[in-house]
Amino acid sequence: MIRSFAAALAVAVLGAVAAPAPAAAQAPDAYPSRPIRVIVPFAPGGALDTVARMVSQKMAERLGQPMVIENRPGAANVIGNEMVARAAPDGYTLLFAAAPIALNTALGMKLPYDVEKDFAPVSLVASIPGIILAHPGSKYRTLQDIVDAARSTPGGLNVATAGEGSMPHLMLAGLAVKIGAKINHIGYKGSVPAMQDTVAGTIDLLFDSWIPSGTQVLAGRLRPIAVNSNVRSPLVPDVPTVVELGYPEIVGSGFYGLLAPAGTPPAIVNRLHATLVASVRETDVADRLLKQGYEVHASTPQEYAAFIRREIERWSPVARAAGLVKN
Repeated sequence: MIRSFAAALAVAVLGAVAAPAPAAAQAPDAYPSRPIRVIVPFAPGGALDTVARMVSQKMAERLGQPMVIENRPGAANVIGNEMVARAAPDGYTLLFAAAPIALNTALGMKLPYDVEKDFAPVSLVASIPGIILAHPGSKYRTLQDIVDAARSTPGGLNVATAGEGSMPHLMLAGLAVKIGAKINHIGYKGSVPAMQDTVAGTIDLLFDSWIPSGTQVLAGRLRPIAVNSNVRSPLVPDVPTVVELGYPEIVGSGFYGLLAPAGTPPAIVNRLHATLVASVRETDVADRLLKQGYEVHASTPQEYAAFIRREIERWSPVARAAGLVKN
C-alpha cells in the first residue's frame, strides 16, 4: 500500500513538472509566443484606427510577434469592447479603445460588461482635442456670438456633431447646461458628413474633433471658434481655448488607449505597457502624432484607469442634466 502510494505520488509530481505552464502563468520573457489580436471598435481609417495601427506596428517590432488589427465597429463601440471583455485574459486579445469606453457608462447605457471590472488598462496613448467650428460665411466669430445666439434664437440654435452620445455631443450639451439655453443637436453618422455639410453651408455650426475637421480649418473652409482644451493647439495657436473664454466645463477630447481583459497577469500587462511607452517615446511615433494634432500621453495603467473614472464622473451629471441618460 505504501509502495503503491509512493509510486502514484511520483507519477503525479512528474506529470506536474512535465505539463506545460498555462498561458496566464508564462514568464514575461516568454510572452508573446504567437500573434496578438488588437480589436479596434471603429471602421478603418478614422482617428482611433490611425493611432492603433501606428502604435501596434512599433510594438510588434519590439515584441517579436505581429499585432493584427481587427476592426469591429458598431453599437457605439459596444461590439468590439465586449469581445475583449469576454476574451481569455492571456494577453493575446487586446482593445484599442476610444472615448465611448467611458462615455457609454456616463450616458447610462446598459452594457454587457463593467468598464471598471472587466478590463485591465495598459496605457492612455493619445487624445485629440475638440474644436468649435463655423462656416466662414456665417455670423459666428466668437464663442460669445454662439452663446448670445443660443439665448436669443426662438426654438433654439442648431448645432451639428458627429452623432448622439459622442464627445462633441456631450461638450455641446455641457454648453447648453452651462448657459441655460436651448441648443438643438443635429447628430450625424460620423464626423465626415457633419464636416462636409458645415463646409457646404448646410449647417452653420459644428462641434467636432481636430481630426478630421482640422484639415478644413487649415484650408480656410471652416472658421475655428475655440479649442476644447486647457492649452492652445500649436497647429492653430491664435485660436483661444474654452478655458480662456470662461467655459472650462466643456473641455473635452477623443481619447485612445490600450486595454486587456481583466485578469490578465500583471507581468503581461507590465510587458505591454513598457513596450507601448518605448514604442511611442523612443521612435518617431510621438512626432508623427503631434504633427497630426494629437496630444501624446503614454500613461501608466493606473493613470489610465483613473482617467476613465474621472471621465465617467465628469460627464455623468452633464448627461443627466441634458436628458441624455438612456435609462
